[in-house]
Amino acid sequence: MAKILIIDDDTFVCKQLKTYLQKNGFDAVVAYSANNGLKALKAGGIFFVFCDYRLPDADGMELFERIKKIDPRVPVVFMTAYADVRTAVKAIQAGALDYVTKPLIPEEILKLVRREVNRDTGETRLFQHDFISGESAVMQNVMNHVELVSPCDLSVLIEGETGAGKEYVARAIHAKSQRKNKPFVALDCGALPGELANSELFGHVQGAFTGAIKDKKGCFEEAGGGTLFLDEVGNLSPDNQVKLLRTLQEKSISRLGDNKKIPVDVRIITATNEDLMKYVHAHHFREDLYHRINGFKINIPPLRKRKDDIFVFTGYFIRLANADFGKSVKGIDDEVRKVFLLYPWPGNIRELENVVKRCVLLAGGSQVTADTLPDEIRYYGIEGQHAETLTGKQTKRPVTLKQAAMFAEKEAILQALREAENNKSRAAEILQVDRKTLYNKMREYSIRYPQ
Repeated sequence: MAKILIIDDDTFVCKQLKTYLQKNGFDAVVAYSANNGLKALKAGGIFFVFCDYRLPDADGMELFERIKKIDPRVPVVFMTAYADVRTAVKAIQAGALDYVTKPLIPEEILKLVRREVNRDTGETRLFQHDFISGESAVMQNVMNHVELVSPCDLSVLIEGETGAGKEYVARAIHAKSQRKNKPFVALDCGALPGELANSELFGHVQGAFTGAIKDKKGCFEEAGGGTLFLDEVGNLSPDNQVKLLRTLQEKSISRLGDNKKIPVDVRIITATNEDLMKYVHAHHFREDLYHRINGFKINIPPLRKRKDDIFVFTGYFIRLANADFGKSVKGIDDEVRKVFLLYPWPGNIRELENVVKRCVLLAGGSQVTADTLPDEIRYYGIEGQHAETLTGKQTKRPVTLKQAAMFAEKEAILQALREAENNKSRAAEILQVDRKTLYNKMREYSIRYPQ
């Protein structure tokens, strides 16, 4: 049976997660350090990796790169405090599957694993649920472009930040095209080193390299007659850029280790979270390839620039979470609405979905309330107001007594830890609480130390 690897120096998290996964029919192994996690991965049989972003012997990005060198196909999900969300978003840009925030919600973990099992066993997931685009004017303009470009066979370049919905737009184009009954194949170019990207794109023949024990079709062949979506295309190596350009020009590919020409008929949709023209000017991306893939450009604005859509997606994600968790939450209260409008959503729709799912699971009534929000979202406006008050500027919105008390409590814990030089027993004495209470509060407020 394929195993799920859990890498975290917190023994409580490891045991909790392992027990829950085993109860739901999955095999799981734990490692309390990056090095031990890599050893477990090298031993083979690992299907999925959950990895803490902060480990004593490696940071998240360093470990992620080493994992991908050992097995570039294994999905990696980071477990992180909410304060590290921006960093987790960078990891997703580099090819990580997703992130979850602590304290962990086991049902959320299980859903991620099952989703990958379904994908791995070949179940089609064109749209897991009905596709929604939002109601803002800018997104209506995007969808008008989708309607315009879908019927023709132009190549499409989609630009937008991580989590903004680029793959959903690519799938919408395919679903509305004349190729809709043919395959839609997606490849994340950011998750693959150059030599493996070559094989994934164009395939290989037996013996082409060490480990090539049989012939393999590449994405171009698998997408025959349909659509090939290349995410983070700017990460392709120079050699693979040349091969991709030649393929688009000649409409044929050669598998790695073979000179035989194989005709291909696919529509290309590419996506990037970078400005590819800057890459062109810096000589990191071929200008002729840029013009080949940029037959029609669609730019997806970040969620913070289309705030009209926040509550459209919120309602949608609440319905999905209700179905997943057997809940009956009807909406969010006024305080949460204010926080959602104020928060900048660096992870875009992906981050909003994760937050809403957690809130629905934690909700005790028919509405999502502020006490179910991650601290860094709940405190975002409060901390901003605190800073503005110090500078004498006008505050943006009123702060409730409960919010102010929580913010003050978190600040007191951080100050005590600083004074105690991270000695938690001493910090507990300063705060006049026992160690268990301090640990519980640190977990509640997602405080990791040193900071």
